[in-house]
Amino acid sequence: MDQSADFPFCIEDVVHLVGLRIRRQCGDGVYTDCPFCGDNRGKLKVNYIANVWRCNYCQESGGILHLYAKIHNTSLSSAYREICDAIMNGIVVSSKPLSQESSANTRPVTESPRAGADVIHATYTAMLDQLLLKKEHREHLHTVRGLSDAEIDRLGFRSTPPFYMCRSITERLIGLGHTVQGVPGFYQKDGKWTLNFCSYTAGIFLPARDVEGRISGFQIRLDTPLKNPDETSDKPGAKYIWLSSSGKQNGCSSGSPVHLIGDRNAKTIYVTEGVLKADIAHCLTGRTFAAIAGANNLTSLEDLFKVISRTGTQLIVEAHDMDKYKNEMVDKGASAIRQLVNKYGMDCRRL
Repeated sequence: MDQSADFPFCIEDVVHLVGLRIRRQCGDGVYTDCPFCGDNRGKLKVNYIANVWRCNYCQESGGILHLYAKIHNTSLSSAYREICDAIMNGIVVSSKPLSQESSANTRPVTESPRAGADVIHATYTAMLDQLLLKKEHREHLHTVRGLSDAEIDRLGFRSTPPFYMCRSITERLIGLGHTVQGVPGFYQKDGKWTLNFCSYTAGIFLPARDVEGRISGFQIRLDTPLKNPDETSDKPGAKYIWLSSSGKQNGCSSGSPVHLIGDRNAKTIYVTEGVLKADIAHCLTGRTFAAIAGANNLTSLEDLFKVISRTGTQLIVEAHDMDKYKNEMVDKGASAIRQLVNKYGMDCRRL
């Protein structure tokens, strides 16, 4: 599999994607350092016209996919998928730094201001209507999380779309009259609007809702945790991320929205970490939960406290994980919640 004429990318894209250090230009391409033999004299010739490469020192050679596959020790089919993911979504998947020449040519991006809450809710709701929940994701929510089909459907869980559907989903939303500019997750690529998804961010969509019940963002429970290249193998990696298009042209940051599930006028509201945890706890107990993105992510929580302190809530129960008793940062966040609660005249206790 290396029929480059049919690819939606060229070898120049891959050169920048994997971070080859370009030493000099030539008529039909560039000479770079070789990632295979380690020679740093610019012996690897990349032909931009023929979409091939060859190192004049170690004799390694091949086409577009071979370049990526050999560097990342993967198959040609996996290389094709990963390159598509990265090129079409503007994601650099290489752990190697870009060359100085490549970095110098990087154009700055302009982000969009966040759209209004009603606009974001309308766009996200319409987007969910276009998505399904995969069988394996539903089974996980059944067997591991203990949720019923009715609860799963009511909470609005969906599976993230594959990268090749991002542009068509976005175009359909625009065609229906919805706004995508200023909605986290949407951005412009080559002048066209699309969604920021790839195989690395595949998982379950978890809608985060504000005090009015509007969808304000999405946390994604990843199928495969994300790990940085320098992390040791015994670390699990990030299990949850937010849908965001920060750092992309006309993109928008997710922020750190607070998720509220249950009766907004409840006399007692529990505060925990993570959208899914709050949803499950609510379904199992019937109680009202507020979920924050992290133990010390309290900015949006104060906005919630301002509202619920005026609508009948009397007690906030801090319900962080038990590691608050051995993790200094989690304990610090739990203590900060108590201070916020007292600021707005409510009582607080630790669960």
